[in-house]
Amino acid sequence: MKPERTPMSRRPKPPPKPKTAERFIERDPVEVYCRIRPPETPNQEECVRAVDSRTVKLTPPDSCFAFRNGHAKEQQYKFRHVFKPDSTQKDVFDYVAKPLVSDVLRGKNGLLFAYGVTGSGKTHTMQGSPHDGGIVPRTLDVVFNSINEYQTKRCIFKPDGMNGFDAQCELDASSERRRIDATPIPPKTPKTPRYRRDTSGSQDSSQRIPDSSRIECIDEDNVFSIFVAYIEIYNNYIYDLLEDLSDAGPSGRLQTKILREDAQHNMYVHGCTEVEVKNPDDALEVLYKGQRRRKIAYTRLNCESSRSHSIFTIRVVQAPLDAQGEEVVTDKASMMVSQLSLVDLAGSERNNRTRAVGDRIKEAGNINNSLMTLRTCIEVLRENQMTGSSKKVPYRDSKVTHYFKNYFDGEGKVKMVVCVNPKADDYDETLPVMKFAELASEVQVQRSVQPPRQDPGFLPGRRRANQLFKEVRRRLEEEGENVKNLEVDLTPIYTLAPAWPAVSYTAETRDDVIMKLKAYLQKRIHSREKLQTELKGKILTMHTNVVEMEKENLIMKKEIMSLRSLYDDAMAKVRTLESMLLNAESVNESLQRKFTDYNNLVDECNAVREERDLAKSQGQLEKQKMKARLKSKLEVEKDKLKNDMQAKLSEQKSKMYHSQVRALQEIFLDNNQTPGNVRVPSTSDSDLHQPRQCSQSSIKGSTSDPKLNISQAFLTPDLRGPAVSNQRHRRSRSQGADMWLDHRPGQGDILPTAGGGSQVVLQDVEILKQRDPLAVPVSKRSSDGTPKVDSTTVQERCATGIAYYGTPSHYVPSKRTKL
Repeated sequence: MKPERTPMSRRPKPPPKPKTAERFIERDPVEVYCRIRPPETPNQEECVRAVDSRTVKLTPPDSCFAFRNGHAKEQQYKFRHVFKPDSTQKDVFDYVAKPLVSDVLRGKNGLLFAYGVTGSGKTHTMQGSPHDGGIVPRTLDVVFNSINEYQTKRCIFKPDGMNGFDAQCELDASSERRRIDATPIPPKTPKTPRYRRDTSGSQDSSQRIPDSSRIECIDEDNVFSIFVAYIEIYNNYIYDLLEDLSDAGPSGRLQTKILREDAQHNMYVHGCTEVEVKNPDDALEVLYKGQRRRKIAYTRLNCESSRSHSIFTIRVVQAPLDAQGEEVVTDKASMMVSQLSLVDLAGSERNNRTRAVGDRIKEAGNINNSLMTLRTCIEVLRENQMTGSSKKVPYRDSKVTHYFKNYFDGEGKVKMVVCVNPKADDYDETLPVMKFAELASEVQVQRSVQPPRQDPGFLPGRRRANQLFKEVRRRLEEEGENVKNLEVDLTPIYTLAPAWPAVSYTAETRDDVIMKLKAYLQKRIHSREKLQTELKGKILTMHTNVVEMEKENLIMKKEIMSLRSLYDDAMAKVRTLESMLLNAESVNESLQRKFTDYNNLVDECNAVREERDLAKSQGQLEKQKMKARLKSKLEVEKDKLKNDMQAKLSEQKSKMYHSQVRALQEIFLDNNQTPGNVRVPSTSDSDLHQPRQCSQSSIKGSTSDPKLNISQAFLTPDLRGPAVSNQRHRRSRSQGADMWLDHRPGQGDILPTAGGGSQVVLQDVEILKQRDPLAVPVSKRSSDGTPKVDSTTVQERCATGIAYYGTPSHYVPSKRTKL
């Protein structure tokens, strides 16, 4: 039987994506403008000159780095427009910022950068002077000039803290206004030395000349409210310049803010203060408040150099009126929020020119890093658009680029004003600025489209009709008419013409009546034709819209079907995974129980092992103690045995010595009876360290040498038998003797030793004895005590060799002593 196989789970094929009609995406380039600062002195050497309204020529001076290296050459750069040194602030605003103001009032976003080196006029371009305002004050003037008649009361719109706004009714707004007015104004905090004062005279509103221009074609049926925010990015940290210092903490300093992403994936500063303003003076007061807190410092190139990137944001909130043109529609879906960000970037600088130290070096490094990140993002965007690649744009490497990420992704129009100082000393810094401007002008940004909003379906002109009705009612009240029950329905009624004229006539007025009727009918026909034309256009528009909606409806249905199939597959997978999860949980529980049992078993085994190790350690300790006791006892017994053996050995030696002496005496006594020489053994010629028993044996004379004649020999007695002899030498001759002796082969045993070796045990000792025939025998005392005379002397006695072998553990060669 074949084993069952687990069926392979096949991933369902994703449904085909619906084919949508590819629409051409309209893109606009980043508009880059150049403004040349007027020369500081009349005879100043200049390196930048405007060729025409769109071209700038950059001439390297003799002191520049490129000229010293031999790579200096004139270069020309193209811009959207070039503002010459004699251009006014009004010219710059009308050409650059006014179109952005028009877009922001129509619901589109905008971004304007001021970029350049330190001292090139960026802050002057953005802020201007009291009598000649820059881009920011003129923008505020034009915004309020355009919506002055259509503003709401305060607190109708309220920030929700998540980059959006909420609308509330007039009753709630009035209570909010009363609460704000009742709140006491906190005392002004003293200025800290860290913040320098802004441009001199900027707070003097009496000298300011407002801009009187305005934007036309504003939707009259909408109401507007303006909110402003002012932040700075200092050392890559975000600070809210409008923050209430009473909420800033115990340090009394501005707290850092973080960037977040709202529900529409737009970046915003979380917790940033947004102030509602109702006129340009209030907005400028807020602007000056933030400027007093902005970080500026003295450098060699600029006495009030900006050490941070400042961002002044103007947010326009607009919502439609109701059908009567009286109240604001509080539905959040019908609201529209747009913003214009005016950015004054800090200037790039080199430390070898500014000679900065301490904090200025750190500030300059962070400024240059953020500008380099902006340049890198522009380069990657340009490369992606030129080559069709999809490299990741490093927006997150800097707070500036991360905050304005949505603008480069197509959420608004982007413009840049490059400010240039024409003096020759700034050539090395101006050249990278020009290259960056040329690079930025080649980047294409998706054209911003007005965000869709819910159409309330109200007829236009209701605000004006409501105003006319109020005016008529006021006049009737002034005339004394009763207008309490007077109501008006502003819903228009379409008629072809006014009421019919009177048709009664006489013969005299016949022609006049006919002419009036003719004129009336012609007007009626003309109105009818006009209404029919408008109706055809509306029908065609409605038909086109219906067709588009049907197409989109079909596409959405297909997408819904595909998503539904994917949802069903996902739910099936979820159910499968849930069942697998239940099985896994049951298996996990069983494994957990086994694991618990195993841990208990391990604990028991560890306990038993610890007990066994404890018993083992105690047994080893007892064993060591017993071993020490036995060892000490062994040493005592060993010393005792050694002493006993030494005593027995000494006694044995003395007995052996006396026995040898007696044996020698007997031999000497026996030899006195026979002629010949007798060898008298001495204690110095015998090795008596280990005494052994001697056995007497006679040594026969060698037949081959007749001179050797030994009648008797003596050996050291040994109870174990004959001694071992060397088998290679069987004959020997004593010193000074002419007789040769034939040796008798000895015998011995080889026994193993305690160290693992072997030892030779000799069992017999051969004693050689020789007598001198010419020697006089030694006299011995007789029984009566008188000595007997021997016929030989000691020198003439024959030498007798005595071979003595010591202990069985070693071999001692034989010694021959001449007597």
